[in-house]
Amino acid sequence: MKSNLCDIEVIYQTETERAYCIREDERSESTWLPKSECEIDGALERGMAVTLTAPEWLLLEKGLI
Repeated sequence: MKSNLCDIEVIYQTETERAYCIREDERSESTWLPKSECEIDGALERGMAVTLTAPEWLLLEKGLI
């Protein structure tokens, strides 16, 4: 069975109870992703690079891959 999850490096901005706010790089717009669809590994400090794991369809929809 093929996994549809992708890992990408992003910059953590902030979060709410239900969503993460991330950026692809310093110049890109912020993007909100639902916590129910993704996970973040790494230090959750504003401006820090982290690894985001999310379904391929969601990353495509948000223009992250």
